[in-house]
This record gives sequence, structure tokens and C-alpha cells, in this order.
Amino acid sequence: MNRRTFLGGLAAIGIQGSLMNLNASPLPNMTDPRRQKKPSGRMDENLVVLISDMHVLAGSHTPARLTRVVNDILAMKPLPANVVGLGDLANLYGHVEDYECAREILKPLEDAGIKVTLGMGNHDRRGNFALIFPEKAAQTRLQGRMVFIVETPRADIIVLDSLQEDPDLGKWITPGAINEEQAQWLRNTLKGYSKPVFVSAHHPEDETKVLPILRECPACCGYIYGHEHHWHTGWPVFQWGKRDLMRTMCLPSTGYWGDIGYAVLNLGEDQATATLHQSDFFFNYPLKEGEEMPLLWSLMVKDNDGQKCSFSYRRPE
Repeated sequence: MNRRTFLGGLAAIGIQGSLMNLNASPLPNMTDPRRQKKPSGRMDENLVVLISDMHVLAGSHTPARLTRVVNDILAMKPLPANVVGLGDLANLYGHVEDYECAREILKPLEDAGIKVTLGMGNHDRRGNFALIFPEKAAQTRLQGRMVFIVETPRADIIVLDSLQEDPDLGKWITPGAINEEQAQWLRNTLKGYSKPVFVSAHHPEDETKVLPILRECPACCGYIYGHEHHWHTGWPVFQWGKRDLMRTMCLPSTGYWGDIGYAVLNLGEDQATATLHQSDFFFNYPLKEGEEMPLLWSLMVKDNDGQKCSFSYRRPE
């Protein structure tokens, strides 16, 4: 890709701001031998790994934990065809070097033929993301936002952009929102869906306010989000006295704080089932070497790991 094509791609998605210095700080040593092996086994088009809240910061504890997740995925047999990230890929301020570090960690997935789709969280910066992931930014479905559709044989996943950027590069806006243009795009997109479809974003439904839109689409079978670093599931009711409701699922963090892990979404013929793979819990920082895990933390990991969340492709009327 030449410079003119690259800058034109940025303009096409409405990214504004100056091109920042791309000289990154050295990456941490991640020469885990498992990352050097080319994964074997066939690929399953109906398997999707869901991750969120990576908070990648070179030199911190988060890159190694995201690397662990990448290693787990590469060891899966069969391999998932897709990995979907729901925001906060970068840590706190969305610096360019955070995205460079994240790209290096995620590269083995794409080398293995796995498609990686990355949404925006409240700690991300669209412009910096587009600098380091120009090929992903160019796939957005909506100018000025990072909005994607992940297509699989049995169900699709829409990834919305709930990031509100502060003009001050040293600050972030925690709450999420879907602007009216994006909301209208979602309405128009869902009108044409008869195939099962999930809608996802970084922020929960009480911030994105998209459930009324999802209600109007019978093919929409669930809302998936991150942000809270806490695995939990729910079923908001659209209206008492009616049977219709929406399944919701909140993903853990891959390694910043809180529930630590990821989910594997198995898209069956009539329903989908997400299985949590939780490896740790810590708050606010990981335990030091040799430090014993508090009993409550270990019990939460044991209770959560392996939990499932099922989605029916047909909502009751």
C-alpha cells in the first residue's frame, strides 16, 4: 500500500487528526515457542472466539496475558475461523505504540488464517487504530466509525462503535453511546436480516440504547458486550406481559483486571452456545510471584470457568 492510498483510506473513513510518530518503544519478549509453531488441524467456520478489554501496554502485565489467549486459540482443534474483539484493545489513551504491540501479538492468528475483527472501546482512538490497522479500518461499514459485520455460515455478528472520543488526547470518556447516524444504519441493516444475527459493542445495552432497535428484528438473537471486566449473562425484557426478551452476555477481560479469560461461541444449527474459558481473577493488579491467591478469587475462577450462555435463533413471540 503506497502513501497516497493509505492516506486516502483514512480520509474515506472520516479519521481526522495529525499522523503521529510511529517510532514504537521496544516490545516485550514474547518468544513463546508455542507461538512459533504453525497450528495444525482444520478450521471451523462456525466457531468464533470473543475477547474484550485487552488494554495492551508494552512493559505491563497485559501483553503476556493476551499472548496466552492467542496461544490457547492456536491450540484449538479445529481452529476458529474468526476472533472478534470488543474494544479497549489499547490501554487508557489509545497510543500508537499500544496498537503496534497488539498487532504483533495478534499476528500469529492471522498467519494461521483466522480473521481478526477489532471493535472500539472507551480507551481506544480511531485515528491511531487506523494507522496501525489500516486494512481493518478500511473495512468499516460506516464512515467516521469502526463498524463491522462478521459473516459466518449460520449467523452473523454486527460490531458497533460505542466509543466517545474526548478531544483532549490525555483523557477518555468512559460512558458509551451510539450516535443517531449509527443507530439509523443499524435499523436499516437489520431490516434485511432473516439470517440469525448478533449485535455487539464495547458498552452495555443501558449505554448504547440499542435494544429497541434489536427488538424490531426477529432474526436478532443476542447482544454481546465487554467494558465491565466481569462475566455475566442476562435477559432484558422488552415489555412485561410479552414473551419476547433479549439474551445478553458480558465478556471478561483478557488480562487487565477482573475476570480474566475469553469465550468461545459455537454456532449450531438452531442455537448458539458461548463457553467461558476463565484462567484467573485479580483486582486491581496480578499477584506477585509466589503470592498466594485469596480464596475468594480462586473460588470465583472455579465457579466461572466453563459456564455457558445459550442463544436461540428464534425468539418467543
